[in-house]
Amino acid sequence: MPVNSAYTYSQNDEVSLFTFPKELQGYTSHTFYQDCIAAISVALLTVPQAMAYSLLAGLPLMTGIFAAIYSSIIATLFGSSRHLIIGPSNAIAILVQTGTAEILFTYFRGLEGDERTAMALMILTQLTVCIGVFQVLAATCKLGRLVQFVSHSVVVGYIAGTAIAVIVNQLFTFFGIPGVSGDQSLYQKGVYLVTHIKASHTATAAIGIGTLVLLILLKKIDRRLPAPLIALACAAVATHVLTLDVSGWADWFRWNAVPWSQIKLVGDIGQLDQLIPTFAFPFFDMTLLNHILPVAFAIALLNVMETTSVAKTIAASSGQRLSLNQEIFGIGMGNLLSSLIAAMPVSGSPSRTCLNYISGGQTRVVGIMTSLFIGLIVYLFGFLITEIPLAALSALLLVTAVSIVHPRQFLLCAKATSADAFVLWTTLLACIFLSLDVAFYIGVSLSIILYLKKSAIPQLVEYDIDEEGELQNIDETKVQEHKTIRVIKVEGELFFGAADLFQTTLKTIAEDDTSSRVIILQLKNARDIDATVCLALQQLHDYLKGSKRYLVCCGMTQQTWDVMSNSGMVEEIGKENLFIFDERHPHLHMLKALNRAKELIYISQEPTPKSVEACPTEASIHPDISCVTGD
Repeated sequence: MPVNSAYTYSQNDEVSLFTFPKELQGYTSHTFYQDCIAAISVALLTVPQAMAYSLLAGLPLMTGIFAAIYSSIIATLFGSSRHLIIGPSNAIAILVQTGTAEILFTYFRGLEGDERTAMALMILTQLTVCIGVFQVLAATCKLGRLVQFVSHSVVVGYIAGTAIAVIVNQLFTFFGIPGVSGDQSLYQKGVYLVTHIKASHTATAAIGIGTLVLLILLKKIDRRLPAPLIALACAAVATHVLTLDVSGWADWFRWNAVPWSQIKLVGDIGQLDQLIPTFAFPFFDMTLLNHILPVAFAIALLNVMETTSVAKTIAASSGQRLSLNQEIFGIGMGNLLSSLIAAMPVSGSPSRTCLNYISGGQTRVVGIMTSLFIGLIVYLFGFLITEIPLAALSALLLVTAVSIVHPRQFLLCAKATSADAFVLWTTLLACIFLSLDVAFYIGVSLSIILYLKKSAIPQLVEYDIDEEGELQNIDETKVQEHKTIRVIKVEGELFFGAADLFQTTLKTIAEDDTSSRVIILQLKNARDIDATVCLALQQLHDYLKGSKRYLVCCGMTQQTWDVMSNSGMVEEIGKENLFIFDERHPHLHMLKALNRAKELIYISQEPTPKSVEACPTEASIHPDISCVTGD
């Protein structure tokens, strides 16, 4: 029997510790030049994004920089995609922020300043090591394909909710409004923001709006321009000029009417003066573990889905064959390193990966060179980066938040089916009114429930069969006719969840039509048969046998045969009544089943039946078509 494609995929998707040396085979100077150009472009985009995501997560700036430098290198070395760029991401940052903020508010409400920052880093290291462990275990156990059980509607709804969360949170910094204290839902924060909009800091809002307009214009002019870098540099220069002593111009421009000197800068929340991280094993506070694990699992799952989605999208264009488990293993190893150096969790970045691909990146060397260039930029220009206004970083986050939502995908999920729309809107509304990690679990749970509901409904369709073994649709005018031989084609999942419906349907068919002598079940498209379904087949066989009727199964895959053999059903029904599907002769199993049915009818009608030579069963290694004799 040929092995099915799913089995082949799982066998080939091995996890290895030595994937990177293969990347260097045939590496040339021209390839190095292309990788170098792409790495410079990606690094110029990564530096402002890494800082912005640190700000979004409510963590020191170096947590994002360390993740973009060190964790990214490790994830790249153990990954598989030639173009995937690993580092901090928008959605992961907002989940980290909500998770750490909730724990800090619950257990450490009285902490302020450096003590609060130190506690946030301790929570971060515990959170990140849990994420890394989940992902490494998933990869080594080859569970990468389990992400397929989470529908795309959940991801789209959650990403839209995350974008709203980023916008609401960053508008406080954008307008210079003091943030709301405590663990609040997006709805509550939004209401607070609207009711306190008059408390906006005029100078901060002016810088934020100017940066936002410049970012949009630069993207429209040429998407290849390092728009974030240019916009942030302009914002820093403008802020520096406006905070100069302009008292002599006051009569002309009235600068003093606007408090420019009170604009908060990056340097007010942290410095970029430590490029070498301190390694320390995460300290586990067991009292926090119950709160950390659900958030860690949600981040790990979203992280995997985001990374694999980006990698598969680029691979579809580049033609590369990916190993999803290897990719999950790579980000898991990167997150384990993040936990040792107090860095943010890393994930696949859609924007930076796309920039790498269109910039001509050829190999995973781009990811390593990008990290080196990031370190060089921070080392040489760190003192200038600290002069960037926080409102400018917020403007960058607002632009990226909008860009991660794809309106066409959102509308597709909203219109495709009622189930997709229900999952989409439920996930989105849960993001607004509940915490983001709870919203993600709600969406995933709904997705799995709807999948199980669909998979638990197998299709049993009756067909006619011609003398060549091909199934034919039943003539509607002859539906009510009683038949001696009935052919039922079974399609879909036949695991325990579908067993009751499967058994009830078959029993109804057998009870309603007592004139039929043989029921042929065609099981070619039946999947995942388990013990519960075998029991249902046994009960059907016993019921038919008790009324002197027969059950014949055909089109069985090797997997189905193994399950029925191990359960004893092969001996129960009889090998002579079971026929395996052969791809070389796709209709042979039906011809054999039909001949066997006619033989059983002949035997049951004759007290002393003549010797009938039956066709060989599938136990024969080389079936002979000529032995099949149709009437």
